[in-house]
Amino acid sequence: MPTLMKLSPAEALDLQIDTAIERLRVAVVKARSSPGVADEAAQAVAGLNALYAQHKTAFTAEHIRFANVLRGYLAERLEAHRPKGAHTKKAKRKGDKLDHCWRCRTPVDERFEAECPTCSEKAYKWRVCPVCAGCGCQRAGTVLV
Repeated sequence: MPTLMKLSPAEALDLQIDTAIERLRVAVVKARSSPGVADEAAQAVAGLNALYAQHKTAFTAEHIRFANVLRGYLAERLEAHRPKGAHTKKAKRKGDKLDHCWRCRTPVDERFEAECPTCSEKAYKWRVCPVCAGCGCQRAGTVLV
């Protein structure tokens, strides 16, 4: 019978982070064929954000990058299951570098109405993506995904 090795607290936390990211990855894969995974995906995102809020320093740049890539794919896949609609594209504002969401590539259109009160500044107001909820909070490190 194999003996169970006791993990150090750092190893246990790293395993917990990997498990939370894997849960999100599984939801992304399921979202390819079914929109019914939205609740499971929302729970995975909430769990990952809660873990990040408690242990920001334990997350590597690779963890953060991979989680945001997964969140972008999740938003794209869930949006693909919705009925198609015509949207009026908005012009780029002064200070905007992109004409689409930085994470899920949704073109900036009339759906981008909300501005994030947390990460917006007087000089620049961050728009919140209606598809993936991406804004400047991720860039500032306040929220993971």
